[in-house]
Amino acid sequence: MHYTYDYNGQTHAITLEKLPDGTFKATIDGRDYVFSAAQLANGAWLIKIGDAQLVGQVATANDTRYVQIAGQHYTLNVANAKSRTRKRSTASGDLTAQMPGQVIAVQVSEGDSVAAGQTLVILEAMKMEIRLSAPHDGIVKKLHVQPGTIVERGQVLVEVAE
Repeated sequence: MHYTYDYNGQTHAITLEKLPDGTFKATIDGRDYVFSAAQLANGAWLIKIGDAQLVGQVATANDTRYVQIAGQHYTLNVANAKSRTRKRSTASGDLTAQMPGQVIAVQVSEGDSVAAGQTLVILEAMKMEIRLSAPHDGIVKKLHVQPGTIVERGQVLVEVAE
């Protein structure tokens, strides 16, 4: 999964990957961290990094993530949220996410010819698989996502030109 957040005026790229042994690897701005995480009964997370154990909580409001871990508070904003909001157009060829989720498959490439109703992107949201289809016959003008991309409601995923 790929994330991009703004924090203290800087943009940070984060990749999160589950490893075969059940641990996770987070790559933050090119630096790797391997950890385990388990959700506690109260909704908090127990995170183990080496010999250290940390308890953290996360809350989400629109494009903002509030993180509290080991007594420190962080406010992260989804990078380019303002420009993405402007891109949320009503153009008939724009395929948008109807709810927050994760892209699990992209079945076309830029420049591909598509038919109305053809599945272009598969999104996973709330443990459901949602197939997003071409609104009309056309050409894939622009892909804005790849497998693993986390998307917000209304985010443009694919542009299809007639």
